[in-house]
Amino acid sequence: MKIKNILLIASVLFLIAALESCREGIIEPGNSVGNVNEPVVLKSPDAYIFQIDAKNITFSKTDETFLDVTDTDIILNLSDYSNGSVHMRVIADNLSTLYNELLSNDISGLQKSVINHVVEKVQFEFSNFSGKFKVKLVKSPRSY
Repeated sequence: MKIKNILLIASVLFLIAALESCREGIIEPGNSVGNVNEPVVLKSPDAYIFQIDAKNITFSKTDETFLDVTDTDIILNLSDYSNGSVHMRVIADNLSTLYNELLSNDISGLQKSVINHVVEKVQFEFSNFSGKFKVKLVKSPRSY
């Protein structure tokens, strides 16, 4: 019985040690941005969040939001900016442009509202961009 317990404890300790050695690439608490130049996208019926920690990146992305609300607040943050630009376009379910912004410097909490339209897509164009960019499209408190 004692040998089984010793083997069990040794196995558990070995497993813990192996897991600890794999923790190197884990993102620290409070930082939900992934690796450099890899966007993180979160979607729900009430919110769409896109964020990236970018270094000299150039790419375009069009993403469906899957939002199911007609009043949406758009909140933009850009920090640690060093070069390039981000062009963001918010597109309605009828394919019209609801909001358009070209960002090329630090901003914090820039907020705009889209009223009486469903936001269907968000389009991003990054041009030689370096910085941390985050956009949140959330159900407006006015629509509760």
